[in-house]
Formats: sequence, C-alpha cells, structure tokens
Amino acid sequence: MSAAEPIDTTTYPLDHEPIEEWQRLDPAEAEGPAAETTTAFAELGTIGDVDYGLWEMSTGAMRDVEGDEVFLVLSGAGRIEFDDPVQEPVALAPGSLVRLTAGMKTRWYIEKSPLRKLFIAPSED
Repeated sequence: MSAAEPIDTTTYPLDHEPIEEWQRLDPAEAEGPAAETTTAFAELGTIGDVDYGLWEMSTGAMRDVEGDEVFLVLSGAGRIEFDDPVQEPVALAPGSLVRLTAGMKTRWYIEKSPLRKLFIAPSED
C-alpha cells in the first residue's frame, strides 16, 4: 500500500488457511469445531519501524502465543481468554481496541465471523 492509496479494509481479499496443529484446542475447550478454524493475514505496509496489516479468523477457537501489537476489530465478534499472564477475558466486537504484549498465551473464541482486525506491530526486520 502506498501513501494516499486507500483500501477498503472490510472487503480486502484474504486467503484463509487451517490453523496449525499446536493451535488446536481440545474439544471440551474449543466449544465447537476447532478443527475447521482458519486464519488469514496480509501485511499492508510499514511506517518507520512499525508494520500494519489485516488478520482474520473464522468461527471457532484456537490458542496462540502473541507478538507485541495493538489492534482494532473491524468486523466479527468473540473473546480472548488469557492463560499467561492470567487476566480477565476481553470481549471483541467492531470498534474494540486491544493491546497485546509479546509472549502472552491466549485462547481465541470467535462466535460471529469472520473476525477481522487491523493490527499495528513493531517490524521484525
């Protein structure tokens, strides 16, 4: 994405892939068909030492180990539960602004999909 080139973040095409095996939850934890859960990702650009892009998750559940980021939910609904460090769940809905720190161990539960977020994170380069 170049300067002054707008994109529609709600319709920007993303290609979904199944989650990795280690991300799958046990059926009792998953509260639904975790085996069918998919995610998609597109890095849109960089400003200074910061990357921004889109990430999307289908209905379902998964575990993750987070990177350092802040994100804004654009569509969908669900929640994030925190295993390490333990803290209260965070509800996700359009307009939710959430800050995650590197190393957080989380479980994502998406009831209304796709959950699409615009993320901002430090560049890895």
